[in-house]
Amino acid sequence: MLDLTEKNLNKNIFKLSIPVAIENLLHMSVFIIDAVMVGRLGTDAIAAVGLAGALSFTITMIFSSVNAGSASIVARHIGAKEKGQAQVVGAQAIFMALAMGIIITPLFLLYANNMLILMSAEPRVSDLGKGYLQIVGGFVVFRLIILACNGILRGAGDTKTPMKVTLIINCINILLNWLLIFGVGPFPKWGVAGAAWATAIAYIIGTVLLCTKLFTGRCVLHISIRQTIHVHFESLKRIVRISIPAAIDAFLTQMGFLFFTKIVTILGTVSLAAHQIAIRIESISFMPGFALAVSTATLVGQSLGAKNANLALLSMRRSCYFALSLMGFFALIFLIFPAQMAMLFKPESSVLSLAMACVMIAAIEQPALAIYMVYSGGLRGAGDTISPMIITIVGTLCFHVPVSYVFGITLGWGLPGVWFGSALDWICRAIAIYILYRRGRWRRVTV
Repeated sequence: MLDLTEKNLNKNIFKLSIPVAIENLLHMSVFIIDAVMVGRLGTDAIAAVGLAGALSFTITMIFSSVNAGSASIVARHIGAKEKGQAQVVGAQAIFMALAMGIIITPLFLLYANNMLILMSAEPRVSDLGKGYLQIVGGFVVFRLIILACNGILRGAGDTKTPMKVTLIINCINILLNWLLIFGVGPFPKWGVAGAAWATAIAYIIGTVLLCTKLFTGRCVLHISIRQTIHVHFESLKRIVRISIPAAIDAFLTQMGFLFFTKIVTILGTVSLAAHQIAIRIESISFMPGFALAVSTATLVGQSLGAKNANLALLSMRRSCYFALSLMGFFALIFLIFPAQMAMLFKPESSVLSLAMACVMIAAIEQPALAIYMVYSGGLRGAGDTISPMIITIVGTLCFHVPVSYVFGITLGWGLPGVWFGSALDWICRAIAIYILYRRGRWRRVTV
């Protein structure tokens, strides 16, 4: 349990955010390591794994967002010292994840190739990516359960358990990548498919570990199997009510991301490979912003549950200062060492030059990302999922996709133009989220 006082605020921020930062780094490294290892197989393999991985991530995040409200509700109950009700909400969150996984698994198995063709993938990229997407998508239910378990644990203030499990997932993924991509010893040489199987097996083991923790009571919450299989309609209604705006937000964000990726794919396989390398490099900078967004959501939710709105406000402000400092540091790294980071993926010279340009453009958006991540996390922690949703609707429809298309395709600036359009979008979103935070709707939301 957190000691919710202003005196302990910095301690609470770091207590929550450091494990999340490590966890997020480990999550990102799963995809980065896949790309680094697959990069030895050539440009087509990098593009295939990057595009198929993006599709898998996008669809997973859209469906997991239907469960997003569970974390803020758990945080409110924990702040109000209502642990029993928090456990019921957590159990229903796991039930929803299981149900959604069963629903969407056939989509990956039946339509993987169609998805890649729809994204304008070239034939060789589509052929390689199809198998990867079917394997990873076939086990998507485990990924959804992991996201649900991590969310309810964070809402309860336990960020260490998700971090530890993610570390194990990452170690398993690295080992199996090495064995199955390259065919070490008695293991088959499966190439791109080997990377997919490594990821799937790692997530199965992660799900078993998290469920064991929750169902045996060896962490902050003790959820019973009976609570999970017994449908509690009131809790489901609360989760869905808070989650619907977040789901719309996630849907538009991920659809915008897909259209963004489609624009890149139109530019050709070289641009797609460079884009995937740059995305993986930039993802490292998301670590502090995402971690502080999660810790802010927990602190805001628990502070409001304890009827301390001023502490919730201070949590958002102070977390934002930390995020600006840390992500500003990454901006400098991106400007100074773009070539050294891109070279880790062993790209061809044409891919390298484009990836370097994109990494340097990514530096521009770091301060804006810091502001947007922290304040949107704080608003969601308060249960205000509508404000971030409005920003996503306007940003996606009016800036992210159309501006990137104009700069990249219409004006002929290519991949750097696409990335520059994205940077402008994040700057506008940061300004908008700060304005909505100042208006204070989040103080009046009930969950």
